[in-house]
This record gives sequence, C-alpha cells and structure tokens, in this order.
Amino acid sequence: MDREFWLRQPRLIAAVVCFALGIIVAGVGFISHWSQPQPVGFTSGLGEPSDLFADVVPLDAPIEALETTEPAELVIYISGAVLRPDVYRLPAEARIKDVVMAAGGFTPDAATEAINLAQPILDAEHIHVPYQQDGQASRADPGETMHTAGGTQLIDLNQATSAELETLSGVGPVLAQRIVGRRTEQGPYTAVEQLRDVPGIGDKLFGQLEPLVTVGR
Repeated sequence: MDREFWLRQPRLIAAVVCFALGIIVAGVGFISHWSQPQPVGFTSGLGEPSDLFADVVPLDAPIEALETTEPAELVIYISGAVLRPDVYRLPAEARIKDVVMAAGGFTPDAATEAINLAQPILDAEHIHVPYQQDGQASRADPGETMHTAGGTQLIDLNQATSAELETLSGVGPVLAQRIVGRRTEQGPYTAVEQLRDVPGIGDKLFGQLEPLVTVGR
C-alpha cells in the first residue's frame, strides 16, 4: 500500500531527495570552513600591525653624506726671532700673527718685514721667523734649495729633498715623498701647477703652496 502511494507521488519524492541533498551539501561546507587555518590578528595590546614597524627606515631613504670637519685647534711650532719659541695651541682660524703673539712677539732683531702676518696656517706647521742678519723669512730653514722671487724665498721643486719639502705649509713626510716621486717618475717639473697631479694636493693646499715654491730651469 505504502509503495503504491509513493509511486503515485513522483513530485513528493523529488522534493524529499532535494531536501536531503541540501542538508548534505551544507554539512560538507560547514566542516570544510572550520578545517581551514584562521588568520590571527595582532592584538593583545600590541596595537595595529603597522604600529610595529613605525620606526623602521625605508631602504630608499636618503643617507646623509658624512661631513669632514676641520680640527678644532692647531698645534704650531714657532722658532727663530720670537721671545718664546715653542709649540702652541691656537684656534683653527689662526694666522701667523696669532702664533707670533702667542710666542711673546718679535725680538728686536727680527726680520719683521719679511714675514706675512696675515697668512693662514695649518695643523702641525713649523713657522720660522728669521733674524735680520739671516735675510728673508721662511716657514723653516730650507737650505740651499731656496730662490728669491719678489722678495720671497721659494723652494725649487726640482732640487728640494723630501726633508726640505716637509718645511712647506701642510706637507708631511708622505706628501713630500709623493712630490719627489712625481719628478722621478715623470721627469722634472716644468710648472708649479703640476703639483696638482700629486695625490693629496687639492685646491686648498695648492693655493697655500703655490707662493712658496718655484721650478728651476
């Protein structure tokens, strides 16, 4: 009897089958959803995720160039016709006049007219003030490699030894060797401007050396 009832109700059978399939699909979807790993938020008092990286500098941020600084003070040795020849510490902007004043001033027999009091100085420089009987002033006693030009003694780049070149303003042992090495490797200097070819001599140092040197013929 029941079998004949269902055979006479095909629409009812179809509805029951669809309902059952819907329950099965919903159950599978529910299980699949909860089986997937769930994202974990940045909470627990840490703030928003972006807050964790607030202090991070971007890789493309410009990097400020390192700035070279001048020495805060100069250490200068002054000798010759001053009252207290010695080593003195002076401000970075000091001139030869400041060194002379620190040394107590000129002696009565100093060749004051032969030295440029307004000339700037460099750290570790040796200033020599000659006596009147010594002739012209110089940064030190350069020996026989000095020439007179316009009342100023000049060091000959083609004859001076390394030790004599070291008496120049801003020239140390390494730079003096480079000056000598340049004329040994490339031949005698033909112009003072060729000092610019020596590694370590920039525009500032060349400007200080130019009035102190010459090229022998």
